[in-house]
Amino acid sequence: MPRPPTKAQAISNALAARIVEGELDPAAWLPSERELARAYEADRSTVRRALRLLADQGLVQLRHGAGAQVRTAPRVRRAAADITRQVGEWRGFHVSARRDGRTPFTRTTVAEVEADERLAPRLDVPVGTRVLERARVQGVEGEPPVQTATTWVILEIVERIPVLRQVDTGPGGIYSRLEEAGFRVTFEESVTCRLPRVDEQRTLEIGSDQPVLTLWRRAYDQDDRVVEATHRVVVGDRHELVYRYGAGA
Repeated sequence: MPRPPTKAQAISNALAARIVEGELDPAAWLPSERELARAYEADRSTVRRALRLLADQGLVQLRHGAGAQVRTAPRVRRAAADITRQVGEWRGFHVSARRDGRTPFTRTTVAEVEADERLAPRLDVPVGTRVLERARVQGVEGEPPVQTATTWVILEIVERIPVLRQVDTGPGGIYSRLEEAGFRVTFEESVTCRLPRVDEQRTLEIGSDQPVLTLWRRAYDQDDRVVEATHRVVVGDRHELVYRYGAGA
C-alpha cells in the first residue's frame, strides 16, 4: 500500500496544481513562507522543503531574500490537429511551437528494431516483426525538452518510402510522405498519465515525482490498416494539449 505524501509533498502538490492550471501566472510571486505556513497549517521548515520540491521540478525559482517566483517560460500550447496538415515546411510539434513564437528543436535517431509484446499489438503485427523506429526528443531552444516521441513504421511502408530511413524526411515529415505515396491517413489517439521512468527522467530533465502524459497514436490507411504507431511522453507542466472537435470544427 503506497504511503501518503509527506506534509511538504502535499503542499508542493497543491501549489504545483495552481501553477499548472494557470491560477498562478508566469513570473508571479508565491505567498511568503509565513503566509504559506499559516495557510497550510505547517511550520516554515516544512514550507521551505515544499518550495524546494517545486524548484526541483522547474516550476518556481527561489530567489534569496525575495521568495519563490513562478517560472517565466510558458507551456507549449499544442493543437492535437497539428499533425493533420502541413504548415509551411512543418507538421506536429514544430507547428504549435512556432505558432507560439518559440524556436523548436528535434533530435532524431533511426534504427530497425523488433516489435516486442507491447508494440506488436499497436502495429497489428506478430511479436518479433522488424519495424523502423524513429526516436525523437523535442522541445524549444533555451529550455529543457518537452517530450519524447517515438514512431514505428511497418517495413512494407518503408520500402515504398525509403526516405523514412533518413533523419530528415523532408517538409511535413512522415505524414506528408505518406500522403504523397497515395495514403489517406486517419488517426486514433489515447492519453494516460503516470510517473516517469528513470530513463525518461534523465532525457526530459525531470524528477521522479513529476507526472508525464503518455500518448499512443496509431495511423490507419484508407483500407483501415495500421501503417505506423507513435508513443509520446510529455512533461505535463511544460505542455498543454488542445483538442477541437464537433460539427463545423
